[in-house]
Amino acid sequence: MLLDRACPTGGWNAGNGVVYGVPIAAHLDATAAALLALHGEKADPIISSSLHWLERSAATCRAPWSWAWSLLALEAYDRPVEDLADRLSDLDPDLIGDTATLAAVIVALDCLVQGNAFKVLA
Repeated sequence: MLLDRACPTGGWNAGNGVVYGVPIAAHLDATAAALLALHGEKADPIISSSLHWLERSAATCRAPWSWAWSLLALEAYDRPVEDLADRLSDLDPDLIGDTATLAAVIVALDCLVQGNAFKVLA
């Protein structure tokens, strides 16, 4: 089902990738969550294009929530995450406005030290 709901340009959003024939834009957090759910599945062009989309989109994003989820997904697929880790490390925790984002940032940074809780090992 997840593969069926992918956006045509790569990635996922909170629903269908196309509605009434119109391609819908992907979201970083939804894409990261879908990729984490699909980790361990056999190689698929949709997964590959979504990883590329996530890498490109995370580079221009300014939302710590999205950075954290992007780092978790990209790290699970052994993609470079140093830039995201640096951005998250440079954040002032007192300026993060909600506990969900703060928790996501902590889990993302901790995965680089303790291991990624979302990484499925075969």
